[in-house]
Amino acid sequence: MDSFEHTTTSSAGCGGVAITGMACLFPGAPNVKIYWNNILGKVDSITDPPPQAWNADLFYEAGSSRNDRVYCKRGGFIGSIADFSPVEEGVMPKAVEGGEPDQWLALRVAREALSDARADDLPDAVRRRTGVILGKGTYLNRGNFSIVQHGMVVDQTIEILRVLRPGYTAADIEALREEMKKQLPPFNADTVPGLIPNIIAGRIANRLDLMGPSFTVDAACASSLIAIQMAARDLRSHHLDLAIVGGSHVVTPVPTQMVFCQLGALSQSQTIRPFDREADGTLLGEGVGMIVLKREEDARRDGDRIYALIRGIGTSSDGHGASVMAPRLEGEIAALERAYEMAGFDPQSVGLIEAHGTGTPVGDFTEIAALKQYFGEPRAKTRRCAVGSVKSNIGHLMPAAGIAGVIKASLALKSKILPPTIHCDQPNPAFHLEESSFYVNTSALPWIQGTKTPRRAGVNAFGFGGANAHVVLEEAGNGF
Repeated sequence: MDSFEHTTTSSAGCGGVAITGMACLFPGAPNVKIYWNNILGKVDSITDPPPQAWNADLFYEAGSSRNDRVYCKRGGFIGSIADFSPVEEGVMPKAVEGGEPDQWLALRVAREALSDARADDLPDAVRRRTGVILGKGTYLNRGNFSIVQHGMVVDQTIEILRVLRPGYTAADIEALREEMKKQLPPFNADTVPGLIPNIIAGRIANRLDLMGPSFTVDAACASSLIAIQMAARDLRSHHLDLAIVGGSHVVTPVPTQMVFCQLGALSQSQTIRPFDREADGTLLGEGVGMIVLKREEDARRDGDRIYALIRGIGTSSDGHGASVMAPRLEGEIAALERAYEMAGFDPQSVGLIEAHGTGTPVGDFTEIAALKQYFGEPRAKTRRCAVGSVKSNIGHLMPAAGIAGVIKASLALKSKILPPTIHCDQPNPAFHLEESSFYVNTSALPWIQGTKTPRRAGVNAFGFGGANAHVVLEEAGNGF
């Protein structure tokens, strides 16, 4: 096949799945418009933790290797922009305070995504065939952390006080117990549903009266891309007519930071530098992102705005690698092969790769090596592909990382702009990018394209445990 020959919609492996709506809540970005403007404006939304996140004065210790302290405190926090009106969303206010915040924020973002798709008032037949599939991790979060504190931590503290202060009366002990519990979010029958992780999808279906399947996917950092794969499969097979798909990771409590510090995965310099020679680790981020998916023929029939078309999706596992935590070249290549086999066109027609790009030296090296090996040598100097990572702006959103990349790449296709990546001042010379099909794009550039093929982009996401995913996107313009 010629390098840039266009495959018609009828032969495209994904059958044409359209992104007709999107919404997000990312660090520094309460909506999609500000998110895109921040990317183009090279805004760094990494900050110190806000007061509602965790107490940096207590837990942060520069250079520490202790397992009860963190050497890195900065990250992508949503902080004060994470507002939610329970009455407007039909949720009991007394259930919100003690519940997991992502349940409420995901409901808000899902409603906004449907509104953006102009699908607020769905016909009954479509509503009954609209699914909700979200990438959602099972990491320690504020909700289950609170339950542990209400029970075990309070009781253990009381027992220590009984030993150290034998003169305390039963009334003194009870007063201490009540005072400690007052410092915690409430835990009772009203708050319990908001603490169960998989209810995040069911709550959206409940409040928006959607009767397709609703469930969560946990494939670590590849979760939201695999959620897209599952939704696209059901759309192509006509098991669904519409799908709300995305990922959520709203709270990163300090014990999770401690885990990543023990792994040595967080940046000692507290700056995330994807593909840069000074890259020394990642930074964790928070956020929710969602897109609305529909079969392309239905979207065109209905006159919908289409941000981008999904042409191929490939997933894989690393198999027997060096360790369950280490990325494997062969696994990442397998996901690329499957995605472009489904898409049905030469990968060298792609102009943008939104990479996983976590800023960890081993992870970035493996990702670039996989791209170089699969894409091969550049066949024309004018057809090199831009590569970047939005994690440099907002941090690593783990199960929501993939959807942040899909939204970014879709907006790039829609606006015909190659977006910049920040903090890559000197690409790592070990990557030998100058000899490859890729370059790190550090400035917003017009996406110049000939008339033979549409603009195309790929989005990577790789998760702990060896889960790999790649989504191939194409602009939705006519005339190709």
